[in-house]
Amino acid sequence: MRRYVRFFALAAFLHASLASAQNPIAIVGARLVDGTGTVPVEDSIAVVEGDRIQAAGRRGAVRIPGDATLVDAKGKFLLPGLVDVHCHINQPPDDMKRYWLAQLRWGVTTMRSAGNDKPETVPLFRETRRGAFLAPRAYTAGQGFSVNGPYPGAPVFNPATADEARANVRSLKAQGVDFLKIWMTNPKFSPDVIAAIVDEASKQAIPVVAHVTDVASLHQLAELGVTDFLHNPRDQPVTPDLVAYAKSRKLTFAPTLANMESPWFYYEHPDILGMPTLQDALYPRGRQMLADSRRRDETLSSDLARRKARMREQTYPFIKAMSDAGVRIVTGTDCGAEASQVTPFGHATHRELQMFVEAGMAPLAAIRAATLDAARVIARSEDPDYGSIRAGKAADLLLLDADPIADINNTIRISRVMRAGRWVR
Repeated sequence: MRRYVRFFALAAFLHASLASAQNPIAIVGARLVDGTGTVPVEDSIAVVEGDRIQAAGRRGAVRIPGDATLVDAKGKFLLPGLVDVHCHINQPPDDMKRYWLAQLRWGVTTMRSAGNDKPETVPLFRETRRGAFLAPRAYTAGQGFSVNGPYPGAPVFNPATADEARANVRSLKAQGVDFLKIWMTNPKFSPDVIAAIVDEASKQAIPVVAHVTDVASLHQLAELGVTDFLHNPRDQPVTPDLVAYAKSRKLTFAPTLANMESPWFYYEHPDILGMPTLQDALYPRGRQMLADSRRRDETLSSDLARRKARMREQTYPFIKAMSDAGVRIVTGTDCGAEASQVTPFGHATHRELQMFVEAGMAPLAAIRAATLDAARVIARSEDPDYGSIRAGKAADLLLLDADPIADINNTIRISRVMRAGRWVR
């Protein structure tokens, strides 16, 4: 508890400074990995003015303002802040702010909460984007649509008819949500209800995001115009026809690997589990579950090798085939999900990056998946305001102590984090 008090005191101090004038900041000497997937720039300079990147490039090509505060970043590595397109943060407002701060400390500067958010918390998401308090830039789907809900008592809409579905969509529009979420899990909505949700969302200019784990549901929604998918089809192996279909429809996928692996990953890595920043990023019940020695022993049983192999065969070939073909794969971890409890905010996004590389993506491509490409998915734009280190973009930055291109595990070697032009770590 004392750690939280100190953390909130620091956050309050930093937040108070947001209103004060600040000299430009020049980050000098880092290897610049700008999020676009291009070759990193050695010995770079990045200049931040206010909440924007004023310039970024090699030394000699970027002018440092005379009144700039210099940050010596020689030997360090500068990346855009990370983006997670699949989170859940259905908590009381004060707890939401605490977990958002924990997520920021891990360098996740943008997040999307994909369902189960109560109407009274929707305004908080807008406040994150105007800088009312320290948090990632956050977006919400509000309650979402599910027949049974992802867990007992989940705040979801369960319309029985097409007319009821349309009324639910209009209610979410009135709340001011940023997108809609449909769970395509058994039991599923009837085709006419699904079509009504998607059609009314289009009329209300609200994007639709869908949870899918089977090919039939993927096709059903893609034919209705949905392009943004969480998880991936696992009922059959990926085929060239499915890859070609996804590419032709410009589909995007957040495979949600970290959530699938988290039940055993943190038991296998007690050094990470013991980090204070990791403990702060877990719900209390999740901390209790991961501290339970009997649960640990049962999880790390002889059956674990089979479970690991099954998880990888359901996801890694899909990621490799889709990314090789140019289908957009992005980071979305299911962190904060009430149903699992053990997928932490922040670190899970780094773990997803690592698993992309394990699946066959190059480190630069994996970093782009966690920055610019993930931002493109949320913003529905090829040139989003965040997710890359380029002049005019939001100054959301992650400064590392070790090279993530040489070893993608180095993304957790965090030196500093900047959100909207202010250091938050």
